[in-house]
Amino acid sequence: MNVTERYFLYLQQITEGQRPLPEGFTTEEDNPLSIAVALQKQITKIGVPHFLRLCAAQDGEDIEAELATFRQEDLAEALQALFRQEQTPLAEEAPVQEEEDPSAPPQIEEPDGPRSAYEVLIDCCCLDEKLMYYLIDILKRREETEFQKLALVTARKAFTIEDFLYWFFTKERRGSQEELICVTLMDACFDRLAKEGQVELIAALISGDRTTFELFRCEAPELVHLPEATYEWYEKHYLQGFYPLRYMLKFNGITFTKEANS
Repeated sequence: MNVTERYFLYLQQITEGQRPLPEGFTTEEDNPLSIAVALQKQITKIGVPHFLRLCAAQDGEDIEAELATFRQEDLAEALQALFRQEQTPLAEEAPVQEEEDPSAPPQIEEPDGPRSAYEVLIDCCCLDEKLMYYLIDILKRREETEFQKLALVTARKAFTIEDFLYWFFTKERRGSQEELICVTLMDACFDRLAKEGQVELIAALISGDRTTFELFRCEAPELVHLPEATYEWYEKHYLQGFYPLRYMLKFNGITFTKEANS
């Protein structure tokens, strides 16, 4: 195992709860992706070699011989390769086949195949500001009847609030690796800005203002060392994926469903 492989292994074990945090590390996050981002920030402060020493010490290992050959450039190249790697979207679990109900509302189909009814609902709400705030209000109040009426009107298919929030919470997991990384980093940026009270900057970024993003990425510690973090990258993997709305829901105190209904 080389240093880069060891680095990724330790990160994975910590985020998946298979390894305790190294001495001196702290995090209040409970989501694996958020934990990974929090770890990266702390690793940057102490350096990768020291992080690896702390983790190896938990296992009683001495890795000084490995660290003697470590180059920061090697890790940077491995990270960039991960960002550029083309991934096949994760397949969604096949739904349990049920008998069709003739009275059930039809599912919308686009020319290129079936489209998620959740996306159709969001698209419709994004066309009108009042409708968007109505959706947010319904979700905050967990008003199931009103939500299903809205779903029937917009997507012509009834589904529950819990199903919708679970789909939205796990959306990036069904996309490409690059989408997953982009969403993780941008959500971390927005969380930091929210803690700093920079609400206007968040609003400008999630509205898709190009100039604001390009100025922001030059200073944001989460993005400044990532050449791939261009506006086109942000637009493709975040803006076009409805993630600004998801962050608005989170900002408005809406709790997402983290487990699928049985």
